[in-house]
Amino acid sequence: MTHSQDAIWQQVYSSQWYQTHHPQLVQARELAKRLCRELNQLPMSEVAKRQKLLSQLLPNVKNIDIGSDFACDYGIHIYTGDNVTMGSRVVILDAAPVSIGANVTIEDGVVIASLTHPLEAAKRKAGWQQASPVKIGDNVVLSEGCTILPGAVIPAGAVIEPGKVVTR
Repeated sequence: MTHSQDAIWQQVYSSQWYQTHHPQLVQARELAKRLCRELNQLPMSEVAKRQKLLSQLLPNVKNIDIGSDFACDYGIHIYTGDNVTMGSRVVILDAAPVSIGANVTIEDGVVIASLTHPLEAAKRKAGWQQASPVKIGDNVVLSEGCTILPGAVIPAGAVIEPGKVVTR
């Protein structure tokens, strides 16, 4: 990795505004999208093949069960404890780290976003974004259709109700 490549990730990790069109970010997202597509095309019965793809896509997860139609931005910024279960249509926008504790259930249609876009249209069009880590404690349930926004910290044992939006 060259110094300029390190610089873009440092910008992302330090919650500064960064341009999502940077070649290294685009390349990392393209790889994750390809792996998600391959994963989502495999039948659930293809356990060994799914696990192999998951280990490439999500190298920092432990024991995880993922339903159909999973999507993420990078995969490399998702960290989990043991025994995490995700339903179908879960989306994790992991520009900044998304830490998920042990024994967590993520139901269908949940969105976890660690990035935000500027309010100004010109800056959005230019590809500016900002990322803030998301932390989810042990023994949490993220109920169907809820949304977790950048910078949110969910304490151990919490149950987020269906359709709720968590902002902090």
